[in-house]
Amino acid sequence: MADDDKDSIIKLANARMNEAYTAEQPHRDRAEDDLRNVIGDQWPEGERMERESEGRPCLTVNILAQNVRQVTGQVRSLNPAIKVTAADSAANKDTAEVIEGMIRHIENKSDASSVYEAATESAAASSIGYWRIRADYAEGDTFDQELKIERVFNPFAVFLDPFAKDPTRKDARYGFIVAEMPKEDFEAEYPDAKVIDITGEHRVQNFEQWATAEKVVVAEYFWVDHKEHEIGLLPSGQVIKGPFPKGIQIGKKRTVRTPQVMWAKVTGAEVLEGPTEFPCSYIPIVAVTGEEWHLGEETYRSSVIRFAKDPQRMFNYAASTDAEVTSAQPKAPFMVSTAQIKGFEDIWGEMGVKNRPYLPYNPDPEAGMPQRVNPPVASQALQLQMQMAAENIKRTTGIYDASLGARSNETSGRAILARKEESQNATSIYADNMVKAITHTGCILVDMIPRIYDTQRIVRVLGEDGQEKMETINALVMTAQGPATINDMTSGRYDVNVSVGPSYSAKREETRDGLQALLQAVPGAAQLIGDLYVSSMDWEHADRAAERMRKMLPPGVAEESEEDMTPEQMQAKHQQMMQAQQEMQMQQEAQAIAKAKAEAEAAEAQGKARKANAEADMIEFDLATKRGLVKAAVEEAVAGTAHALTMRQYGAQPF
Repeated sequence: MADDDKDSIIKLANARMNEAYTAEQPHRDRAEDDLRNVIGDQWPEGERMERESEGRPCLTVNILAQNVRQVTGQVRSLNPAIKVTAADSAANKDTAEVIEGMIRHIENKSDASSVYEAATESAAASSIGYWRIRADYAEGDTFDQELKIERVFNPFAVFLDPFAKDPTRKDARYGFIVAEMPKEDFEAEYPDAKVIDITGEHRVQNFEQWATAEKVVVAEYFWVDHKEHEIGLLPSGQVIKGPFPKGIQIGKKRTVRTPQVMWAKVTGAEVLEGPTEFPCSYIPIVAVTGEEWHLGEETYRSSVIRFAKDPQRMFNYAASTDAEVTSAQPKAPFMVSTAQIKGFEDIWGEMGVKNRPYLPYNPDPEAGMPQRVNPPVASQALQLQMQMAAENIKRTTGIYDASLGARSNETSGRAILARKEESQNATSIYADNMVKAITHTGCILVDMIPRIYDTQRIVRVLGEDGQEKMETINALVMTAQGPATINDMTSGRYDVNVSVGPSYSAKREETRDGLQALLQAVPGAAQLIGDLYVSSMDWEHADRAAERMRKMLPPGVAEESEEDMTPEQMQAKHQQMMQAQQEMQMQQEAQAIAKAKAEAEAAEAQGKARKANAEADMIEFDLATKRGLVKAAVEEAVAGTAHALTMRQYGAQPF
């Protein structure tokens, strides 16, 4: 790429980083404060140092962390699953199932459930969390690539388009994932790169976003580019891409803009790697947001504990004061004169921290013996303040004792369930946003799979039951109608949705219970659904036992429809049909040849018969002719003899 093009990329990257950094900074400050409170840093630094220097307790009773874990636990129980369905005539159900199995395999290999939960926990604790989709080579000596879902450990390392409004940020025009590198490591890895100058007239604009005196910020920069092309509508209804071949009749034409994501690794001064095309139409960074409000052009984000921080501090103050009062009760101060403790100041000064068996003092007739003062008494107001603070935390988070499994004022099961449902409704926004983020992840994977898996290869797919199998994709086969591609990843359009509910094992248990109830109600049904009941069992060789029982079913029941067949069964059936068609065609051709041969032989025999008949007719004709000549000669001879006799009779002479 030309230097001018790289300079324009850096110029735009700097402008966009400044835009995103400026817009994100207020959210970032509040999110950092939220996260510090969740991990237990709940005291102002100045006050903590002052209390610790005085030896006063500084307690932290972290209730906020439990509220965050509760939200994460509710989300974990959803068991989200990505579903893929065919969306047009060029797509089919079998290929959709293969793509869905490929996505399950990608999720399983990436430990996606942990990735989803971590991002949702970050959203609950700090208002936002992220993960990303990456395409890497499967092995070092191959060009085959695989997809992977990765966790973004530091949510503050991501800068996305501030004008993106979707909770998943799927409408983002650009995005950065930054990482800090020590200058010596940066120079070792990129020896020809420029070291960012943070001083002088050549300093990078807004250098604090890109470098410090000791570190350099390196960013993965994604941005959406658009490519224009024409599409045409044929009279048959088919849509084709331009440029159009000559002589083809096009009914309608229009220009469309197709998004294409670009990638580069940059600093604030230059492009280190790239730019290259990233195989996707979306920025491969998925956001899970917390509560979000839009006021005009301003966006406000909140975590689940944002408004519970003040009651948490109040609780810590009350708990620390109560602990301070309690700890002072066995160490009540003494009333003494200066003369009584003269020379023993150090010993008496340690009375608050040490329990000594005796205390020496100087006799003072005027003061008498040292007298202990009444110890401080715990205040009921402190206990009331702690209770009020705890209740305010529940009110601000919407998470009550019943949902946490703790004792509460609810006595009936119905009341407990109602309070749990109320708590879940209060935090349902986090579950909804996670489901939206996973749905967007499925869309990204469906968009990337045809670009990554664009050749014939064998891939792993994972079934809903967790069983792994191999599938061939983009395989060209011959059919009676001509060549066709099995599991074509490059054709068709597919929709994505996410289902939530019980896990596969839970569904199988529910199925088993339902079938058992049916068998108890209708014992005769055991002959018809016995294989289904056994297949729902969770013990070794259950599938084999179910298969054997399936073979014992009546013929009409045992036949499976194409919808119930696996892709392997569909392919085997297709091959059998092709083989049968070929055999039938060969048989028909053999019959046609035999018929033609027989007809030819019959025609030849018929020709020989006609020839024989003709020859016989000729012989007969010759005989007839000869017989006619002989007869005529005889008749003539007879006639001549008769005439001679007549002439002789009358005395006449012959001529």
